[in-house]
Amino acid sequence: MKTAPKNYLSYLLAGTCMAVSAPAFAQEQGAQGSATGGLKEIVVTAQKQAQSQQDVPISVTAVTGEMLQEAQVNNIADMSNSIPNVQINTFSNSPDSAVFTIRGVGVNDADPYVGTTVSVVVDGVVVGVNTAALLSLFDIDRVEVLRGPQGTLFGANTTGGVINVVTKQPTGVMGGEFEAVYGNYNHLELNAALNFPITDNLSGKISMLHNSMDGYFRNYADNRRIGERNITTLRGYLKYEQGDYDATLIGQYVRSRNGSQTGVIVAGPGELFYVPGQTDNPFDFKRGLSYDQPDANDRDSYAVTFTQNLTTGIGDLTSITAYREYDNDLYSDDDATTNVWLQTHRRIKHHQFSQELRDLVDLSDTTRLILGGYYFRQHYTLDQQGKLDGFLPGLGQPQTQEQTNWSLSGFAQLYQDITDNLRLQAGIRYSHEKTEATSTTANTFNASGQSTFNDPVIPGSLIVASGKKSWDNVGWKVGLDYKVNPDVMLYGYYARGFKSGGFTGRIAIAQDIGPYNPETLDTIEAGFKADLLDRHLRVNLAAFYNWYSDMQVVQNITYPSGANSASIANAGSARTKGFELEVSAVPVYGLTLTGSLAYLDAKYKEYDTQVLDPATGGLVPASYAGNSLMNSPKWNAAFGVNWKQPVGSGTLSTNAQYSYTSSKFTSYTNLPVERVGPVELVNASMNWGPDDAGWKIGAFARNLFNEKYFNQKLSLAGIGTLASLGAPREYGVNFRYSF
Repeated sequence: MKTAPKNYLSYLLAGTCMAVSAPAFAQEQGAQGSATGGLKEIVVTAQKQAQSQQDVPISVTAVTGEMLQEAQVNNIADMSNSIPNVQINTFSNSPDSAVFTIRGVGVNDADPYVGTTVSVVVDGVVVGVNTAALLSLFDIDRVEVLRGPQGTLFGANTTGGVINVVTKQPTGVMGGEFEAVYGNYNHLELNAALNFPITDNLSGKISMLHNSMDGYFRNYADNRRIGERNITTLRGYLKYEQGDYDATLIGQYVRSRNGSQTGVIVAGPGELFYVPGQTDNPFDFKRGLSYDQPDANDRDSYAVTFTQNLTTGIGDLTSITAYREYDNDLYSDDDATTNVWLQTHRRIKHHQFSQELRDLVDLSDTTRLILGGYYFRQHYTLDQQGKLDGFLPGLGQPQTQEQTNWSLSGFAQLYQDITDNLRLQAGIRYSHEKTEATSTTANTFNASGQSTFNDPVIPGSLIVASGKKSWDNVGWKVGLDYKVNPDVMLYGYYARGFKSGGFTGRIAIAQDIGPYNPETLDTIEAGFKADLLDRHLRVNLAAFYNWYSDMQVVQNITYPSGANSASIANAGSARTKGFELEVSAVPVYGLTLTGSLAYLDAKYKEYDTQVLDPATGGLVPASYAGNSLMNSPKWNAAFGVNWKQPVGSGTLSTNAQYSYTSSKFTSYTNLPVERVGPVELVNASMNWGPDDAGWKIGAFARNLFNEKYFNQKLSLAGIGTLASLGAPREYGVNFRYSF
C-alpha cells in the first residue's frame, strides 16, 4: 500500500548532507584499504576455502560484521532489501523463521516438511529447516550470500543459493566487546562477547545476546500491545591449536519467548472473516486476539558443533560434526479478529545430526581438488490442534506429522589451471536420500458450539497416511574463469542442483501425502568482477538463465468435501532469467558510494493442476502456465552512502541507504489480492567515537519515512486475505565498547 508520493532519492541526499545515514550492503565500505584509501578486500569461504571475494567465480555478496553493527542489522531478514535478487519474508514476528527466495527460487511455506531451496549454513553446518534459520547477527564475522545452485559443495536443497554465516572465532587474546541498543517499541538489545586464553594451546570465548521488544500491534479487544519479542542466546567456544592441528567446539542455546504470529486479515463484505472496523484498515497496526487465545510463541533451540582441521601430506583435512534441535510451542489466532473463528495450537520438535569430512589437496602447482563425504539425518514431529468454529460452531481439526530424512553423499570439485590466466572448475555430487513419513488428520466436535483443543474425535473421520521412499540424485558444475589482469576476472559456468523429494505433512485426504519427486534446476551464469582505479572502483556483474524440471509447489486445494489441503506437487517447469549489478566507489578518502541493480523474469512454463469449481462443486483442470513465480519482483535496487570524517577527537561515521523493490506476487495463482506493491525504504545511522578509545555511540532509524507496505499476502477464498505487514519506522540509540 502506497502513501502520498515521496521523492525518496531527494530525501536521501538531503539526509546524507545532514550526516544522517546507514550503510548499503552491496560491498565492503567504510573499511578502506590502508595502502590506497580504496576498497578493502573481503576474504570468503564460499567454495570451502579461503579466497578473496573478487576471485570467486560465482555471484556472491559478502557483508562484514562491522557493517552489520554500524547499520544496526538485527537478523538476516533485515538484509533482504539490500542484496540483489534476494527476498526474505515471514508471516511471523519470530525473527528465527522465514521463507527465502533467491532469483525466483524459493518455497512458500516454513513448515519443516516443505524443505528448503536456500540453505542457511552456520559455521559450516546446514540448518535443516526454515523455522530455525534466522539468526541474531551480533558477534558475526561475515555473512556470505551465494546466488545460484551450490549443490556440489553444499548438497541438496541449495538450488536457489546459500546464506553462509560465519561467527567470530576465539582469538586466544584477552579481550571482548559490549553493545547496548535502545529504541522505540521498548526495543532493548544487550550483547556481549569475551575472549580469554586458558593455556598456551587452549582458548575460550563466551557470547551473550539479548533482544526484546514490544509488539508493533495492539489488540482490538483491550488495546494492549501484542506480538512481543524476547530472545536470549548463549554461545560458548573452546579452541585448541597444536602444530598442524586445531579443533573448535561451539555450543549454543537460544531461548525465545515471543508473542504469537502477527498476520492481519484483509477482508471485505461477504467474506467469512469480515469484521467492520477490524479487517478493512490493516495499517492501523491493530489485530484481534480472542479472549481465550494465549499470545505465545515459545522456542528453545540447542546446537553443538565440533570442527577439526589437520594439515597432512595428503592435504588439509576438515571434519565437522554437529547436532541441532529445537522445540516450538505456538498459539495462533488465525482469523486475526476478536471473534473465535479460527485458532491453532502447534507443537513442533526437531533434531538433526550431520557429519562432513573433506580434504583439500594440492595435486600439483596447477591442480587443486576438494574431496568429501557427508551424512545428514533429521527427524521432526508436529502435533497441531485447530479450532474451526468459523466454519461450524464446535468443529475442530487435530493433525499430526512425523518425518525422518536421511542423506548420504560424496562430492568432488576440481580446480585446474589451464594457462596462467585460465582456470577450469568441475564438480560433482552424488546423494542417496531416504524419507519416512506418517501424517494424520481428523475432525472433532464440541456440542457446546465452541471447540477446544482436546475435543473427542468424530468416529470415522480419522485419516492416517504413511510412506517410505528413496531417491538417488546427481548434481554437477563445470565452468571457466579467466584473469584478464590481476584485478579483472571473467567467468562462466553451467550447473545442476536438486531439491530432495519427500512427503506432504498437512493432509486433507490420504492421497495428499504423496510422495512428490525431487526437483532439478539447471543454471547458466556468466559475469565479470573488476577492481579498477587502484581499488577505488569495484564493479561486479552476473547474468543468469535457470530452468526448472519437476518444480515443487505447495498447493492450496479445496476439495468438494470442503477439506482444504496444503499438499506439495511437482508443478512442471519454470524459467527464470536476469542479472545483478553491484558497484562500489571511493571517489575521495573517507567517502564510499555503493549501488546495486537487479532484474528478474521468473515464470511458470508448465503448471497443470485442479481447482474447485464453485458452479459444479467439483474439481476442474486449471493451468498456471505464464504466471510469475512467487516472491519474484522484476526489479530491485539499492543506493548507499558512507562518509567517515574526523570530528573533534574522534571519527564520525554517517551512512544512508535507499532501497527499491518492485511489485511481486506471493502465490502461484497471481490473484490481484496476492500482489504486493512496490516498496521504497530509507534507513539511516550515525556513529561517533574517540580515536583509539574503544567505544562508540550512535543513533539509527529504519524505514525512516514510515513506509506502509506488505511483506506477504495469502488469499483464503471466500474467507479473507492473510497478510504480513512490513515493520513501521524504528529508531533508537546504541553504545559499543571493545577492549
